[in-house]
Amino acid sequence: MSKFKSTLKITSLLAIILVSACSKNESSSGVGSSSPVPSMVTIAKASLPSSLESSSVGFNLKGENLFVSELDDMKSKLFSPGPTDFMYRLNSVDSRLDSLADAIIVCADTPTSTFTPPTIASGFSFPMELSCVQTIDASSMGMSDFKVYFGKAGGYWYVAEIQTNASFESNDSDPPTMAVLSKIDENGDDMEVFQISVEKNGGQYYSSVTHIKADKLQGIFELSSASSADSTQTNSPGANFTGLGCGIQMKTDGTYVYGTGYFSQSPSCPPIENPCGLATDLSDATGLCGSLTTLTTLPMLKNTISGSFAKQLVVDRTWLSGLSLE
Repeated sequence: MSKFKSTLKITSLLAIILVSACSKNESSSGVGSSSPVPSMVTIAKASLPSSLESSSVGFNLKGENLFVSELDDMKSKLFSPGPTDFMYRLNSVDSRLDSLADAIIVCADTPTSTFTPPTIASGFSFPMELSCVQTIDASSMGMSDFKVYFGKAGGYWYVAEIQTNASFESNDSDPPTMAVLSKIDENGDDMEVFQISVEKNGGQYYSSVTHIKADKLQGIFELSSASSADSTQTNSPGANFTGLGCGIQMKTDGTYVYGTGYFSQSPSCPPIENPCGLATDLSDATGLCGSLTTLTTLPMLKNTISGSFAKQLVVDRTWLSGLSLE
């Protein structure tokens, strides 16, 4: 199967997941109810310049060659509609939480316990305060285990949405096996999110990881992304359809956009680049990014991500033992 066909399959499946109205467990939520958890999409959009919003159609300067090519490449691969658009996944989780609003409200005052995911990448540490879990019936879409875990502590909501493909161990990555781990300020001011995909290919486990931080009050948005797979694995999410799997980081304050890392991918990773552009159109602003060069997302690289630990986090889930079903 070509990369293009595989991409279309995943895109179609994710669309089905998103528009699926409710499951047996979700039906208990009241019609028209709204989740008390602030929208992650809203926080992200408040922290992003319009040129980097995935819905943006106004930025099209290719013919004039005004853009910084590395940033434009990043935009087209991580900030544009498709299976690697991180906003798509955030929107999917937001919609899921709306359908589970009643259960989340009931759970809000339940004492939490700390659950610590396996260290999927060098420097990764993301303890979560969780108290409740809801099962989503998605067996008709090939998902053998789809759960949403949540809890509230210390002024933050913690949400983990994890889905497992029933055919995962047979090297079938459709539908994708993935997790979205989120820590969201109860006032909707900031958030930190990890999006993790994992697959089995040729008897090995591979993972792609995206780390997101957004602060609405400061107007700062950061993202890093990398994959443990080799670019020759063209049918895998591990091959990172973005083509940025060797590892990149970016940061914007709404005025400038700074990036660092490998803005294309080949069997041997390309030279590192450090582009700086104007947030309005991504045109060159070399030397003006200043404090944006101080980054706080994980500086992930292809060889610092553990596919085996990602499999433990998403598929095995032993780190969530003791969290009972509601």
